Amino acid sequence: MKSKSKSICFKLWTYFTIFAIIILAVLWFLQTVFLENFYDVMQKNHIKKIAEKICNAGENTEIVIDTFAAENSILILLTDVNGNIIYSADEYSLSYKKKPYSYIDHGGDNNPYRSDYPEQTYRHQPEHYYDFLKRLGDSESIFYTIEHNKKNNTLIYGQRLSDNSILYINTSIGAIGSTVSIIRLQLCAVTIMALLTGFLTAIFISKRFSKPIFQLSQQSQKMADGDFNISFKKGFCAETDKLADSLAYAAYKISETDKLRRELLANVSHDLRTPLTMIKGYAELIRDMYEEKNTNNDAEIIIREADRLSLLVNDILDYSKLQSGTVKFEFEKIDISFLTETTAEQFSAICKTKNINITKSIEVNKYVMADKKRIQQVLYNFITNAVVHTKKNGNVYILVIEKNEIVRIEIRDSGNGINPEELPYIWDRYFTSKKGGTNGLGLAIVKEILIAHNSQFGVDSKEGIGSIFWFELKKL
Repeated sequence: MKSKSKSICFKLWTYFTIFAIIILAVLWFLQTVFLENFYDVMQKNHIKKIAEKICNAGENTEIVIDTFAAENSILILLTDVNGNIIYSADEYSLSYKKKPYSYIDHGGDNNPYRSDYPEQTYRHQPEHYYDFLKRLGDSESIFYTIEHNKKNNTLIYGQRLSDNSILYINTSIGAIGSTVSIIRLQLCAVTIMALLTGFLTAIFISKRFSKPIFQLSQQSQKMADGDFNISFKKGFCAETDKLADSLAYAAYKISETDKLRRELLANVSHDLRTPLTMIKGYAELIRDMYEEKNTNNDAEIIIREADRLSLLVNDILDYSKLQSGTVKFEFEKIDISFLTETTAEQFSAICKTKNINITKSIEVNKYVMADKKRIQQVLYNFITNAVVHTKKNGNVYILVIEKNEIVRIEIRDSGNGINPEELPYIWDRYFTSKKGGTNGLGLAIVKEILIAHNSQFGVDSKEGIGSIFWFELKKL
């Protein structure tokens, strides 16, 4: 789970999702908290602009009043200082001008807001009009709100004109409350749609951006495992193309170096075998020709060390060939049960010397397709390690069992076990544990052999209890 949360796909998805949530949160905050205040400010500025245009209308004052009253659904009055109406208009263009209504007085056919109203239309001042005059007093203009209830308020604007008449504008601002409710419902739907869209978009974008990087990572892993015959896909963006070129060049250089290393190991190992054979041969000759005790002991040391060095050279040569792919495996039908039994018998003498008990549980007649020599090498290595790491009076268990068309071989010891942190590295060549032990090339060679057999293998170990080395082959 931790590795998944660190992936670029997950991080991109997280960032896009957080971004969408922040945008929606800001939208909710602005629309629900500041909408009413913003509406009030805009409405006041709009009323002031209407008043300014009426003041500058000149001879077209009545037409301008009619037009703005009808277009903005507001009540506009022109009165004298005592409150007597000189001219009025509302959203229905019903006007009053001290005398009966006249189309000519109101612009005739040029007024698009006129219709067939009665010839006489009269209007009374609003009930709060005289309170408005008191508020205006000697001021040039006045702006205030009359609160009727929480959902319906009236905005009042007044201004003295140059001819000492008074301009009165009345508009309702109660509709904003219901507007906010509608907007909130709309925002709920928008939020759900936006989150769903943002979620899907984030998934698409994160996968689109992470895919080429993931592919480069997979190809790089193959290169780390020793497969240099790979090609890196390009075309997504310039940065990934540059990275792909760098990895391809690195793979080429590493493959060249690895090839030289393997050739060097193979050649050196091959060349060392001849002098080692000569050293051992002359040491045996000296031992056989001279019977002195010291001479025999010295010759035995030379022979023993030459044998050990020969085994090491053979291991290096085997490992080099296995890695280079030059080893030809001879697959045949073999009785893995019999092969395990006979290999285990070779350790009888050394186990008696160390007083180690070997317990075998081997199901008979289990056949697999494998290279007999190489699989015996694997068994020999596993059993050798088990015997070496088992203390005196300890136990070694050897198991061969069929399970789901698979033959599983286990070699268990009762040694000190392996540190869990070191388990992934014990298959590496010359791995040195924290305790100071070095595993040489044995397990590295076993790994190459089992990989060539398409075998599942591994080790289970607990410190203080022991280890189980196992591998599986398909049953015939």
